Amino acid sequence: MQEEEIHEDPFGILSPEELQEIHAQYRKEKLKENLIGPVISTFCHVLLILAASLFKGEAKESNANVEVTQKMEEIVEEPPPPPPPPPPPPEPLLETEAETINPDVTEQIDISEDLSTDVEEISDEPPAAEIMDDMELVSDVKPSTSPLQSAKMFSARSPNAKATAIRKYGGSAQAQKALGNALDWLAKNQNPDGSWGHGHKEAMTSLAILTFMAHGETGKSKRYGSIVSKGILQLAKWGNSGKFPLGKSKSRNVYEHSLVAYALSEAYAMTGTYSLLAPMNKTIKFICDNQHQNGAFMYSYATKGDSNFSNACWNWQAMKAAKVAGCTVESLPRAIEKSIAHMKKFSTATGFYYRLEAGGKRDPSMRAVGVLCLQLLGEGNDPITKRLGDLMVKEDVKLLKWEYHGKHGAPAGFYLYWMYYATQAMFQRGGRDWTSWNKAFQKILLENQHPDGYWLSPAKGIETEREAMKEIDNKIYSTTLCALQLTVYYRYLPSSVGSKSSKAKKEKAPKANTGEESIDIF
Repeated sequence: MQEEEIHEDPFGILSPEELQEIHAQYRKEKLKENLIGPVISTFCHVLLILAASLFKGEAKESNANVEVTQKMEEIVEEPPPPPPPPPPPPEPLLETEAETINPDVTEQIDISEDLSTDVEEISDEPPAAEIMDDMELVSDVKPSTSPLQSAKMFSARSPNAKATAIRKYGGSAQAQKALGNALDWLAKNQNPDGSWGHGHKEAMTSLAILTFMAHGETGKSKRYGSIVSKGILQLAKWGNSGKFPLGKSKSRNVYEHSLVAYALSEAYAMTGTYSLLAPMNKTIKFICDNQHQNGAFMYSYATKGDSNFSNACWNWQAMKAAKVAGCTVESLPRAIEKSIAHMKKFSTATGFYYRLEAGGKRDPSMRAVGVLCLQLLGEGNDPITKRLGDLMVKEDVKLLKWEYHGKHGAPAGFYLYWMYYATQAMFQRGGRDWTSWNKAFQKILLENQHPDGYWLSPAKGIETEREAMKEIDNKIYSTTLCALQLTVYYRYLPSSVGSKSSKAKKEKAPKANTGEESIDIF
C-alpha cells in the first residue's frame, strides 16, 4: 500500500508533522471500523455453531433413552393385581350376634340400621304431574318374604309411593297437613325415656310408634328419626324383659301386650334391624302360647271359658304384622289359622260378639273389627266379609258424626275405636263405598282437630278418662287413632292385603242375638 501524499495545510495553520499525525490517527480509526463488524459476525457464527452442536447432542441422548425404555417395556411384564377379598358371609354373622345378644341390654340395638327411608316433610304441593295413577308404587321399605300375603304390605310408605297413593285413593293436602301437625304434637309430648303417656305407657307408646311408622318414619327419618329410635328402643326393652304379659292394667294387659308386639313387628318389618327380632319373637310367642283354645283371646290371656272379641283383634293384628315381618315363631302360622276359623265360626248375620258367652246385639264396633281382621288375614273376598261390609255401607255410615253416641253398649259408643276400624275396612273394600266414606271422615277429622295438633274423643268418659287414663293418655289415644286413619291411603294397600286362594266351605251363620252388651277397649 502506497503512502498517501501529504500536502501542506493550505491555510498555513498546521505544520507538516502535525498533519502527518492526524492522518495516522485517521487510518487507525478506519481500520477499526473495517475490522469490528467482521469480527463480531464471525464470533456470533461460532457461538451459533457451538449451540447447535450442543442441542443436537442432547437430542440424540434423549432418543437413546426412549429406545431403551421401550425395549424394557417389551421385556418386563407387571404382575396382575391380587383378586379382591371375598365378602364376609352374612348368615354366620347374624348367628353370632344372636348368640351374644343379651336380651336385657337394649342399648345394643341400633335402630338406624334400616334401609334408607328418609321421609319428606308434609307439603301442600300436589304430587308431580308425571306420576301416573296406575304406576307401580316403588318403595324403599324392607320387602316381606311372607308366604301368607303380598310382599307389598308396607310398600307405599316411602315418599314417592306415598304421594302416588294419596292422589290415587283420594287423600287431600289439608288432611295430610293435619296429620303432620299431629305427628309434631306427638313428637313434642314424648317422655324422656322414649315412651308416651302416663297410666298406660306400653299401649300409648305402641300406638304412637305405629302412627309414625304408618307415615313411613324410621330411625333414619330427617324430621322424626330420633323420636322413632327412642320409642322403638323402649318397646324393645319391654319386649326383651320377659315379664309378660306387658302392661300394668292387670287383666286388661291383654291389650297392652298385643300392642307392643304389633309395634315391634312393624318396626322389624320396616327396618330389618336384626336386634328387634328377639323382642318381636318373644312377645309373639307369648301371644301364640296363650291363645284361647277356641282361637280368640280373653282378659289375662285366659285360655278356657269365655273369650273377648275386642281383646282378640289387637292380638290378631300383631300376628299379621309378625307374619309379614318374617317372625320365626313356629306356632304362628297355626295360630293365624285358628284365628281365621274362629271369626268365621262365630260370625252372625249382623257381625261378631263382644263376649262370647254374653247375649246381645252385634255392635257396629265389633262388626268393623271383624271385617278388617278378616281382610288383613287374607279373607277379604270371603262371603262373610263381603256381607258384613255391605251392612257397614248400609247402616254404619249413619254413625259417622263427631258426637257423643251413648254409653258403653250404644252403637259406636267407643267412637274413635269404631271409626278407626271402620275407616280401614272401608278403604280395603274400595270403590264407590270408599269414595263416599273418604269425603266424610276427612272432613270430620279436619273440623275437630285442636289447633295444637291433637284430638280428643267426643266419647268423654267412655273411651277417655277411665282405667287410669290421665289427660295425656286421653290425648295420645285419641290423636293416634285419628292420625292412623289419615295414613290409610298408604298404610296397607288393598293389593297388599289380597285374599287367600283357599276354597273353604261357606259356614252356616247362627242367628243374631238380641239385647245389648258392654264393650271395653282397655
